[in-house]
Amino acid sequence: MTELANSAVSSAADVDEILRDHTAKSRDEIGDTATACAIQTAVGTIDDDLYLGNSGVVDLETEDAAPITDETPFDIASITKALVGSVLAMQAVDEGLVDWQTPLADILPAWKKRGDAISKSATFLQILNHTSGLPAWREFYLDYPLDPSPKRADKTRSAVLETIVGLPLIGEPGTVHAYSDLGYLLLAKLLEELFDAPLRRLAEARIFEPLELQHTTYVDCRTNADPVAGAVVTEDCSRRGRLVRGTVHDENTNIIGGVSTHAGVFSTARELLRFGRHLLSIDEGRDVNNPLVSRKSLRFAWSEQAGSEVGHHLAGWDMPSGKRSSAGRGFSPENTVGHLGFTGTSIWIERQHGIISVLLSNRVYPTRENERIKDLRIAFQEAILPPE
Repeated sequence: MTELANSAVSSAADVDEILRDHTAKSRDEIGDTATACAIQTAVGTIDDDLYLGNSGVVDLETEDAAPITDETPFDIASITKALVGSVLAMQAVDEGLVDWQTPLADILPAWKKRGDAISKSATFLQILNHTSGLPAWREFYLDYPLDPSPKRADKTRSAVLETIVGLPLIGEPGTVHAYSDLGYLLLAKLLEELFDAPLRRLAEARIFEPLELQHTTYVDCRTNADPVAGAVVTEDCSRRGRLVRGTVHDENTNIIGGVSTHAGVFSTARELLRFGRHLLSIDEGRDVNNPLVSRKSLRFAWSEQAGSEVGHHLAGWDMPSGKRSSAGRGFSPENTVGHLGFTGTSIWIERQHGIISVLLSNRVYPTRENERIKDLRIAFQEAILPPE
């Protein structure tokens, strides 16, 4: 851990206290007086570490559970949308494979076959900013087996994608906003069509390996991948009949093999900080070796032009929204991009101050019926960058 180096930021001792207060020492405390048994954080600028902190243990099932370290992997859930979905989308634009306004029908033949007229106007960007008209969610995991075999996962993935493509839209594209995990399940297929390669390999070759993210990975059951070693436990899942550890928590991603742009990635706070630094360096126009994306595409993806009049999402990213944003009051909406993850994770990048803030937890353990994560997020964020 380092002392916080920015005068606008609280002391490291203040942040330490927040993490201690939200870390459970028993299962009974989770959701009552504490938020999670495992918390990992990393905060920095492009040039400096401001705060690196770990709290808790990987589970509360055994007396000698491993303590959280900088290298402990967490299921980052929907941060996958920013880390993989948005970056691959920007790369596709940079390489001339697609334009932000390209109709989905020009990428995916199955979309072109839809019978409704309004779907013809849906674009690549509208999938990314959640205004395509696709519904928010559907519980596919109730109709298909969890923890599937590789063959079963392939069949389920094909069936799920076919269903998504055929779903009635909830409104005309561009006029409605629904935070659509279904859209990001479909985005994986769009990217595979554009690059003519499997999503997991695209993420590894184009993002994880160039950034040297050694602890960032998918668990792809279609290649018989083992669970991530040493990962933090997530839910005590009655449907799976087991504790979920080292395999994706999200059920819809589980049934299709564990790989999507919706969820599926495991990572650490330090490696997500490295990812944020890379993008922020590009954004600021610094000389970056082997940049993942062009400055033009990144600045568009983070701009109001990538958003919509009906929502607060950009091209694979979110902005602080609502009266009590999880980004905290110090991270100004007009200067901040980031993303939350259902398992209790977040990344926020405050561009004016040049601060990247990563918070990972397992607030869904032992059950997702735990709402204390928002209090932790806000307390942590406002300790990192206090409101004026």
